[in-house]
Amino acid sequence: MHKHKNRKYRTAASLAVTVVLSAAIFLLFFSIELLIGYFSTHSFQESLRGSGYANGMEEELLAKQRELFSSYGLPESLTEEIWGGSKAYLAFSQYANDGIQKEDGGDFGQQAVLEEYIRGQDVYETENVQAAIEAVVSESKAICKRYVYPSFISGYRQFIQERRPLFFGMAVLSVIAGAFCVFLLFHWYHCRHHALYYITGSCFTAAVWNLAATAVVRTGGWFAVSGIKAVYYQQFIDAFKARGMTPWYLFSVVIAAAAVLLLVVSIRMRNRK
Repeated sequence: MHKHKNRKYRTAASLAVTVVLSAAIFLLFFSIELLIGYFSTHSFQESLRGSGYANGMEEELLAKQRELFSSYGLPESLTEEIWGGSKAYLAFSQYANDGIQKEDGGDFGQQAVLEEYIRGQDVYETENVQAAIEAVVSESKAICKRYVYPSFISGYRQFIQERRPLFFGMAVLSVIAGAFCVFLLFHWYHCRHHALYYITGSCFTAAVWNLAATAVVRTGGWFAVSGIKAVYYQQFIDAFKARGMTPWYLFSVVIAAAAVLLLVVSIRMRNRK
């Protein structure tokens, strides 16, 4: 009777440990999936490059710049003098890679080009002319800063910098908790296949949770940004979503395969008894 009671308590404790182990496995893979997927600056940068975001940004920036000059009665050709040699593309690429902006923000030589143009027209630089130049330069800088140094890039960098340590810590704690649970199960059962049954159950449960999380992440509107309707931005978002989901698919298969392998091993071990 006493032995039966002990077995009952051990089974209940084993089931509790199995739940904890499944949670540890899920949280471990969940952390890794985020860290190498959506929290990867490399994946983010590759999505920007691969989607053609920089080309679309440059085209729209030049169009806005021409519009601005035209509205002030200035020749649109001044845009080419400012942005010749794909300066906007190069400045954006550098910013996307290392987050470094020009010290003077959006000043890419607009003021110098405008002042040289005015001098070439033999226009006397009165206070009104100077004020007009300053107004054009100010608006031009605002346009350049908005397109060349978009806020979503710095926002993303700050977001992951704040959260990556949390998920690194979660991954480490999950490994420790999982290892302890496995140790307990093997310690309680001299017949190894009994312990493997519980571990297999944990893997199957973790696989189901991970598949559910994958579906939620894939269908959720996690990247909706208000006020941005550009086609090239949406193309970048689509590319980033696709890259970010790759680890989720991969690890879902890995967990499921591990569970099946453990089940086969435990059955073979039992049959040898």
